[in-house]
Amino acid sequence: MTAPAAPGAHPAGAHPAVAHPAGEQHKPRRDVVVAHYHEVGLKGNNRSYFERILASNIRTSLRGTGYKAVRVIPGRLLIDLGPATDLATVEHRLSKVFGLSSFSPGITTEGDMDALVTIALELASEAPFASFRVRARRGNSSFPASSQTVNEVIGQAIKDKTQARVDLSHAEWTCYIELVQNRAYLYADRIPGPGGLPASSAGRVVALLSGGIDSPVAAWELAKRGAGITAVHFHGQPYADPSSARQAARLAASLTSWLGQVELWLVPFGDLQAEIVTTARAELRTVLYRRYMMRIAEALALQVGAEALVTGESLGQVASQTLPNLRAIDAAVREIPVLRPLIGRDKIEIEALARRIGTYDISIDPHQDCCVLFAPRQASTRARIVDLEAAESTLDTPALVAKALANAEVQRFPETP
Repeated sequence: MTAPAAPGAHPAGAHPAVAHPAGEQHKPRRDVVVAHYHEVGLKGNNRSYFERILASNIRTSLRGTGYKAVRVIPGRLLIDLGPATDLATVEHRLSKVFGLSSFSPGITTEGDMDALVTIALELASEAPFASFRVRARRGNSSFPASSQTVNEVIGQAIKDKTQARVDLSHAEWTCYIELVQNRAYLYADRIPGPGGLPASSAGRVVALLSGGIDSPVAAWELAKRGAGITAVHFHGQPYADPSSARQAARLAASLTSWLGQVELWLVPFGDLQAEIVTTARAELRTVLYRRYMMRIAEALALQVGAEALVTGESLGQVASQTLPNLRAIDAAVREIPVLRPLIGRDKIEIEALARRIGTYDISIDPHQDCCVLFAPRQASTRARIVDLEAAESTLDTPALVAKALANAEVQRFPETP
């Protein structure tokens, strides 16, 4: 609910920005962050489950910042700040917590009109503004006045103090007031969160993580939808240098600021590729590589209890990503679905998202991708499943998959002692 124009308010454009009296340019200390969610609020009887996970993820994200507590109250979460809390770090970390639609550093006070006026005027003294509005909201509150009354009383006090005009549609400054139980929380800023669902609230997936641009973005997209991520990277050792494994580890470490925790399996794939080279026509190698990667990833998923595989493929971007080849690759996976969140996006869109989430600069560093190992000059764009199966028929596929997974190295991020 929003405050109406206070009696005597000037029409739009009547006031320039109003400078506050000398000595009032100060910033009252914030003692709370009011965190809001969107999709979590639509979960009905399951909402408390998602709220608990979101609160836990916030606590994990804010370790070491000096915060005091995270509390779930009706319709929102409260993060109590300590006297030495690093607010800038808190804001930066919360901006990467999936499930938050917005969050606001604020001030707590008693549910009393005089106290509300005092804090609202303190907030209004922080910076000049020519127009403002007040938005009060009551939620499970014993406060006797209605939201409309709070809007009117606080709006009049701010107008009298600043001489700014009331503008309900395009205000330069807004005073938000949330009345919950017997307390009030006031703030002036709403900082956007990433939205989505709390990480690890929707089951686990195994994400194939190359050292390139697309795959970390695909993992991020699934994490935003609530999936916990186990990452698997295939490197060409002993026939290639370890640069791609190092790059995958850097990407996994970077993603922890969004995902919280990432377990990375580094699978040596060079020997298996050498086996494929001895049995398959050159133009089929790329698709055969992908089929064996998917088999190994599926075996890992069944081992860790994951429900799906995730890849960064985009339709038509490279030869292995045509519809016939994708169909042939998926045919190697028997028990779980393959998810491709980037399938309809172009390279420009994917690169923009990679920059946003902080993986782009890592992904463009040179590294020796195993997919180019023994690669043909021209790969088939319409590989037939019957031809692929014929090439695989001389290989002991179960043994090769088991050997690759048994030789994998596991790294966990953030690193644990």
